Amino acid sequence: MSAIAYSSKNRTEKRKRNLLFSTAIVLLLILYFPVLKNLIKQWINDSNYQHGLLIPPIIILLLKRKLINLKSIPLRGDTLSGAITIGIAVCCLIAGTAAAELFTSRLSLVLFILGSTLMLAGKKFAKGLFNEFVLMILMIPLPYVIYYKLTFPLQLFSARLSTGILHALSVTIIRKGNILFLPKYTLEVVAACSGLRSLMTMVTLAVIITAFMNYSTTKKVALVICSLPIAIAANVVRLVVTALGAYIVDARFADGFLHEISGLIVFATGLLLLIIINGILKWKK
Repeated sequence: MSAIAYSSKNRTEKRKRNLLFSTAIVLLLILYFPVLKNLIKQWINDSNYQHGLLIPPIIILLLKRKLINLKSIPLRGDTLSGAITIGIAVCCLIAGTAAAELFTSRLSLVLFILGSTLMLAGKKFAKGLFNEFVLMILMIPLPYVIYYKLTFPLQLFSARLSTGILHALSVTIIRKGNILFLPKYTLEVVAACSGLRSLMTMVTLAVIITAFMNYSTTKKVALVICSLPIAIAANVVRLVVTALGAYIVDARFADGFLHEISGLIVFATGLLLLIIINGILKWKK
């Protein structure tokens, strides 16, 4: 093949790819505008998922960091895999919309982006965006039926651990279910204090850290797994600190100042523990 013919073929393929890319963007906006609108609204209004607002900027930052590596990957679109994935995405969107099931329609958005990537750039390129796709999934709120099934067991577990620690600190305390009775204070481990919110946040933070580190798969998995007990530990620290505040100072102190900074206590404790574990993983060759 002559150089002129080869160049002409490349230009034709590039135009075709650009047309497909533009089509994918237009379809994405048309099909998923209501989904994106409701998702962003929930991020803003639901304190359990406000970490979702941070994920799109972080994904953009990650893409900028790996832009050179991505450009070096040959663009060999996998039409079959892409079309199948997009087909599944459309089915999920239809099913989720018909059943008013938000998680399914939101997951469909990630599948559509994955399918478009496969069709336009191929499996190797999509594999290079593994961390970004994981973060996209983590920015989708859990279905409420799953959220509430996980909440109460975590409430009881956190209450048990907190009671054990307070007993070890010689604090007079009685636990009944998820309620902790102190001499002059009653601390109820409500749904918001179950630790599920901190668990989702810590798992997301762990994935973000691994995305920025050149770790092996084993180390990445280890850090994400460690984020689970870290989240529970951070939540227990909040409960113990609140109980100690009521026991040592008074109930107004626990319900006032400590209650106001309780979210900060959880986040700071969890982040500190994640940084320590990450430091250990960096140090250990």
